[in-house]
Amino acid sequence: MNIIFSSDDNYSPYLAISILSILKTNGKVSFYVLDLGISQLNKDCIVRIVDCYDGKISFIPIDNNDFINFPKTIDYISFATYARLNLSEYIKYIDKAIYIDVDTLTNGSLDELWNTNIDDYYLAACQDTFIDIENSEYKNKIGLDCSTYFNAGVLLINFNKWREDSILKNSIDWLLEYKEIIKYQDQDVLNGILKGKVKFINNRFNFTPSERHLIKKGYKSKTKMPIVIYHYCGETKFWHKSCDHTNSQLGYSLLKEINNIINTPNSWNNKFEDISLFSKLNKFNRKIKDKIKYGIY
Repeated sequence: MNIIFSSDDNYSPYLAISILSILKTNGKVSFYVLDLGISQLNKDCIVRIVDCYDGKISFIPIDNNDFINFPKTIDYISFATYARLNLSEYIKYIDKAIYIDVDTLTNGSLDELWNTNIDDYYLAACQDTFIDIENSEYKNKIGLDCSTYFNAGVLLINFNKWREDSILKNSIDWLLEYKEIIKYQDQDVLNGILKGKVKFINNRFNFTPSERHLIKKGYKSKTKMPIVIYHYCGETKFWHKSCDHTNSQLGYSLLKEINNIINTPNSWNNKFEDISLFSKLNKFNRKIKDKIKYGIY
C-alpha cells in the first residue's frame, strides 16, 4: 500500500501522528512524503516511528518556490498543498497511491479504500458536504454547478491516468480563468479539471466536521460506520484543545505513544495545546454522545 503526504517542517509533528495512526491499524505501508523543508531531526524521528512498524518511508524534496505564484486564500493552508498537483512527476514508479492530508487520523483498515477499482477514473474521493450541501452556490462560481464536489483531503489516485494528462499544466490553464474567484486552493483546481473523472466513495474514508454537524441537524447521511479516517479540516485541528470533531482526543493519545517510542523533541509536544482534565473529559463525553445519540463512531 502506497500512501502520500505533503508537509513542511512546521507540520512534521502532526505528520508523525497521522502516520502512526495508519501504522497502528494497517499492515506494512510505503510512505512518500513531499518534503517542503522538513528538518533532518524531524525526518529522523519519523523514520524511527515507521521502522518500529516495519514500514518504509521516502522524503521527496520539493521547492516551495515552485508554487509561489499560485493563489493562497486560506491562512492555515500552506503552499505545500499545491505540490499534489504534480504528484505523477515527483513519484515515478507506482500505479496508484492514497494521498492523505496531515490533519487526519486513521482509525481502521484502509484495505477497502486501497482495493477500490479506479481503472476508468483519475481518482476516487469523498463528497465534500460543506461545499456540496451547505454552500452549493459556490460551485456555480467555479463552473461546477451540476457536479458533485469532492474533498481533496483523502484521494485514491490512478497514477497511470495522471501521467496520460499533465495535471499540473491543466491546473495552470484552469487557474487562468478562476484564479481570482477560488477559495479552496488546489481542491478547487482538482474539482475543476477532473469533473466527471472521479469515482465517489463512502465518506467513512474522509469524515469531516461539516458532515458531523449536518448529522446532528438531522441530515440523512449515507456514511457507513465505523469511520475509518477522521479529517480535521477547518481552523480547529486535532492538536487544538478546543477541537470538537469526532475522536479528536485520539491525537493526544498517539502523541503519548510516540513519546514512548522515541526521544521526542520538545518542540513536538509544544505543538499540541495543553489540555486540562476537564477538557479531556469533555472530549470523551462528546465521543460517547456522538455514538449513542447520533450514531457517529
